[in-house]
Amino acid sequence: MTDRVLTVDGLARGVAPAFGAGLFLGLAPASAFAGWWLVAGMVLAGAIAVLFALSTPDETPGLAASSLGILGRIAAAVAVAATFGAYVVPERPSVGAVVLVVAVAAVVLLSPPLPPAVDRIAAVVVLVVLMTVAVACFTIAPVAPPVAPGPDADGADALLGLLPSAAVLFLCFVGGRTTRRARPAVIGVVLVVSVAVAVGALHQLGGERLALSPAPLRDVLTAADAASIDGLLAVGVTVACLFALRACLTDIREIASDSRSPVAAVGLAAAVSALGALVLEPEHALVGAAVLLLSEAVIRVLSGRRGRA
Repeated sequence: MTDRVLTVDGLARGVAPAFGAGLFLGLAPASAFAGWWLVAGMVLAGAIAVLFALSTPDETPGLAASSLGILGRIAAAVAVAATFGAYVVPERPSVGAVVLVVAVAAVVLLSPPLPPAVDRIAAVVVLVVLMTVAVACFTIAPVAPPVAPGPDADGADALLGLLPSAAVLFLCFVGGRTTRRARPAVIGVVLVVSVAVAVGALHQLGGERLALSPAPLRDVLTAADAASIDGLLAVGVTVACLFALRACLTDIREIASDSRSPVAAVGLAAAVSALGALVLEPEHALVGAAVLLLSEAVIRVLSGRRGRA
C-alpha cells in the first residue's frame, strides 16, 4: 500500500512540471525543424528520457553535471516564465514572466513544503485541460484547412529535422524530481498526452502555421473555433508553469545543497531567470535548456558507469 501511494505521489509530482517545461512552447520550434516528423521526434525524445531515467544514478552529481544542471534549469525557468507570459498575459508577456518568477521564488524560499495532495490536484487539472484541447482538435474541423508548406519553408515535413525536434522536445519529459520507480510512468503519461496534443495541433494548423505560432495551443483553439475554452487553457498553463518553475528552483536548491548557501543559489537563479525572460527569445531559452539538460544526463550516466567499474 505504501509503495502504491509513493508511486502515485511520484507520478503526480512529475506530471504538471513536465508539461509546463516543454509542451506549451516546444511544439513551434519542433514543427519548424520537422513538420509532421515532430511526432516521431517526440516519441524518440520520450524513449531517450526513459533510458536516462533508468540509467541515471540517484547520488549527488559531480561538478560538471551540477553546473550543467543548474544552468539548464535556469534556461528552463526562462522558457517556463515566457510561456506563462505568452499565454496568460499576452499584452505584457515580459511583465507576466517576471511576476511569475518572483512569486514562485518567494514560495520556494519562504513557504513550507506543499502536501502531496496539491501535486495530485495540479496533475489532474493540467491533464484535463490538455485532453480537452486534444478532443477539440479532433472533433472540430479546422476553420481554415492547413496548406502544406513548400519544401524549404519552416514547418515542412523533414526527416532530417527529427533529431533536432527530439532534442527540443526532450524538455517535455523533464518534470519534478520523482522516485526512480515513478520516472518511467511519468514519461509514459506525458508522452501519450503530448502526442495526442501534437497530432491535434498539426491537424488544425499544419506544420507552417504551427512553426510560426508564439502560443501554439491558443492558436489551435482559434483554428478549431474553440476559443471559448481559452480561459480553461489559461488555467492549465498557469498551473503547469507554476509547478514547472517551482520544480526548476527546487532542483537548483537541492543541487546546491552542498554549497554554503543554497538559498542564495535559488535567489540568484531566480534573478537570472527573470532577467533572461526580459532579454531572451523563448525558443532560444527552450533549446538551450534542452541541450544543457541532455548534456547533464549524459555526464551523470557516464559518471555512474565509471563509479560502478
